[in-house]
Amino acid sequence: MSTHLPRKPKVKARAVEPIEHIDWLALWAISLGLCAVILAAIAYFTVGDKVGAAFIMASVAGIIGLVLHVSEAPGQGN
Repeated sequence: MSTHLPRKPKVKARAVEPIEHIDWLALWAISLGLCAVILAAIAYFTVGDKVGAAFIMASVAGIIGLVLHVSEAPGQGN
């Protein structure tokens, strides 16, 4: 009667490094920017409001810039 030995793994497992820290604020900024693009597109293509679409884009860009500037880590910048 034959006994089957367990197969040896062909590739040895490497140590997995922990996942790097996710920058949630940058992810929020990207999602806010995408929402602004969608809202500006709605304002521009449905109503034809060029000034409103530009105001949406400019105000959201200002908000994102302000939040990222305020939350900047100490020692990383001017």
